[in-house]
Amino acid sequence: MKKVLTGLSCFLMGLSAQAEKPQAVLPEKNFDFLANYCLNCHDEEKQEGKVNLEDLDFNITTIEQAEQWQRVLSAINAGDMPPEDKKQPNSHEKADFLESLSDTMVTARKVLSDSGGKITMSRLNKREYKNSIQSLVGVELDENILPSDDGSTDFDTVGASLFMSGDKFEQYLKLGRKAIDEFYEQRAAQNAKPFVYRIEAEDIGNPKLKQRLKKSDELFKKFEALKKAVDEFAARPENAETIAKMSKKDKAFLRRYYEKLSYLDGAPHPKDFGLKYNLFNAAKFYELSKNDYEYHKHFHNLPHRENGTYLQLNYGVTRLELVPGKMPVGTYKLRVSAGAVEGSPAYRNFLEFGHPGGPIDDRGDFEGFPIKAIQVQGSVTNPRVIETEFEVRADTQREFAIRERRPTSWHELRKVYHAEKKRNGYGHEPSTWVDWVEIEGPIAKPQSGKLAKIYDAYRDKEGLSDIQRARYILTEFSKEAFRTNKARPEFIESVMAIFKNRLTMEKDFDIAIRTPLSIIVSSPRFIYKNEVGYDKTRQLSNLEAAVRLSYFLWSSPPDAELLNVVKENKLSNVTVLRQQVERMLKDPKAHRFVAGLTHQWLDMQRLDLFQFSVTNFREFDQNLRRASREEVYQTILHLLRSKDSGQLHKLIKSDFVVVNGMMAAHYGMTGVEGEEFRKVELLDKSPRGGLLGMAAISAMGSDGMESSPVERGAWVLRYMLNDPPPPAPANVPQLSRLADKKISKKEKLIAHQEEPQCASCHRKIDPIGFGLENFNAIGQWRTKDKHAISKTNKKGIVDASGAFHKGPSFADFFELRDRIYDKKDDFARGFSEALIEYGLGRPYAFTDEDLTQKILSTAKSKDYNMNEFVQALVSSKQFWTK
Repeated sequence: MKKVLTGLSCFLMGLSAQAEKPQAVLPEKNFDFLANYCLNCHDEEKQEGKVNLEDLDFNITTIEQAEQWQRVLSAINAGDMPPEDKKQPNSHEKADFLESLSDTMVTARKVLSDSGGKITMSRLNKREYKNSIQSLVGVELDENILPSDDGSTDFDTVGASLFMSGDKFEQYLKLGRKAIDEFYEQRAAQNAKPFVYRIEAEDIGNPKLKQRLKKSDELFKKFEALKKAVDEFAARPENAETIAKMSKKDKAFLRRYYEKLSYLDGAPHPKDFGLKYNLFNAAKFYELSKNDYEYHKHFHNLPHRENGTYLQLNYGVTRLELVPGKMPVGTYKLRVSAGAVEGSPAYRNFLEFGHPGGPIDDRGDFEGFPIKAIQVQGSVTNPRVIETEFEVRADTQREFAIRERRPTSWHELRKVYHAEKKRNGYGHEPSTWVDWVEIEGPIAKPQSGKLAKIYDAYRDKEGLSDIQRARYILTEFSKEAFRTNKARPEFIESVMAIFKNRLTMEKDFDIAIRTPLSIIVSSPRFIYKNEVGYDKTRQLSNLEAAVRLSYFLWSSPPDAELLNVVKENKLSNVTVLRQQVERMLKDPKAHRFVAGLTHQWLDMQRLDLFQFSVTNFREFDQNLRRASREEVYQTILHLLRSKDSGQLHKLIKSDFVVVNGMMAAHYGMTGVEGEEFRKVELLDKSPRGGLLGMAAISAMGSDGMESSPVERGAWVLRYMLNDPPPPAPANVPQLSRLADKKISKKEKLIAHQEEPQCASCHRKIDPIGFGLENFNAIGQWRTKDKHAISKTNKKGIVDASGAFHKGPSFADFFELRDRIYDKKDDFARGFSEALIEYGLGRPYAFTDEDLTQKILSTAKSKDYNMNEFVQALVSSKQFWTK
């Protein structure tokens, strides 16, 4: 006990002198808890279980100390300590100690992982590699075939977590060759003659539906004759005993009943009645056809089928296939003339465009997810033409299809179909009518990428031999690939030797040069963002700073304008640097910065963790998942580009949203159509405006079935209040006594806090989460919830009132949002920390405190304009230091 007191006292005396140095220190108030409940068994003298807490310093400075304190935390969390036969702390004491120690451990992890500002040599991450190839070669590689980053940190820009292996180098070599091969396909397509491929929907859909009904009528007629023969056979006296032994299930299901009868001698055979199947399958196909007959008949009798066709949702004419034949790589236009059925739900008024797939054509399955979804904006009597573009690459499937928007799971949608059939007698109601569909392309565009410019400059230059042309091309291309750092002469000679060898073998310049080109884009000088002098701290050159800036804001190499500024040696000029940042944020490539930062900062990978219930949340399909994520990105992008109204705290609360037609339909907003995201003003007292009102944030705080106050509360603490709760302890006790109790979700979680190891975190988390309960699992507003039903709340009215732990109360969601808005300084700090880690490529640590304060001070002077956070970081000494 003495050693603990001495160590703590010494630390406290020196604290003021070292205030600038961050420390992980367990507050002194916790000594009484240890003395009363732990030191009797775990002091220097007894050391039960070889655990001596008396010598364990409250100031955590080493990994070994942190591990010992973690064992203390885990033992008390699990209820193992104090032992049952020893004096026990009350719930309040235990919860306070656990909260204090948990917070200290969070601090310790940061202190002990502090790199001191050192930036590790970094390779291109997955996103950067893809974009760099696109910038160089003009080819967009499918990210599914790219090597994974395998990072262990929050951000994929952190160099220390971007490992390299021989296997990855092999992958990069193959990917480089793939990109170069497609580059040549693009060149060949430059001379391709554009074409228009068109289908009339009524010529494809209507005959197919008519034929289906005709086949069903023929099947019914044949089966009725078979059924009569089977009934007569079953009525024979010699079969009475067998039929009597059949179970109720066998008799209830026609196909099982027929299967049992087929084993008896003399049973009728379907072939005798014009059917190709055995008795079991004859009954099966009869039942299936009967089940969908009214559905097909209803669609067949709908009006306006002479000029178009209605797409069925789950079975039948579910998709219109487009098979243009040979399609050179390039950009194509898709046009669809279509209309929405009056009265159909807004979320169904979308068409999906993708590749046909699946084992059964009539189901309308796609191969993978849709390429895109397009909103149907006209009506059946006044259709409108929708136009969008899509890319065809070397490995793109050349067969396409359109279908009505639908969930991924056909079987889950089939359950909805049966429910609809019980209601209306036929199944899914019609929603979308299609007149015609056409594909046009390839659209004439100059070949993009730096290689095309280099190639065009030297490929057919008069007076040059193949060897000379190759040397020019490889030298210039390697310079661009290495981010304007000239390749060493020996490197050029090595790739030239390969070219000469290939030329001797292939006798074709364009084939011979492909291997050397692919080697360049798989070499370490390309894969690594090389900043010379890792053993010394120094200021970056203008070129190095330009590369760092470009990969920060674009995740790709510098463009010509930025490199011209470097040539003039002006990038270090404060005014010029600011102008370049402004320009780069307005460039379309800035979307990469927003997507890369936001996805990781706000932990948006959670959006992909769950499949949402088709029965309850049918509209939350892959399209809405993608659009809801994009809403977050586009809102932040809008703020970054808004000079006078781009305040960061508008992500907490604002009077506008940035949505497209799909998100507007999801929120019940009218007057917004199409794929483009745009700013839309909100009505007073709207729950939208800010992150908490966005569908993506609500969906991440759910399990696909219902909302989770715990996940939502923890998310707010972590990302909006910059007060992350500690990791959940292992072996959390389950309240089994409540398993059969009919109580609300809120009552269950309040009961959960009876356990001190749970209360230490949940008393902070849960009130915030319940303040968000007006949003269902997919972010739609509600005032009632079946999970809120209890003895005192039989109607399930959502109660969003509560209070912050040791803080202000709130009456509803709107007051909760206001209280979070009051803490906008904390939100700004959290954003700054994320920006520093993402931008500098190293874990954020306490040594970054001065930089954080400078960024916050600068941004606050401009009312926390988002653009100012970026400008402050880019102009900082740390950004310009290696």
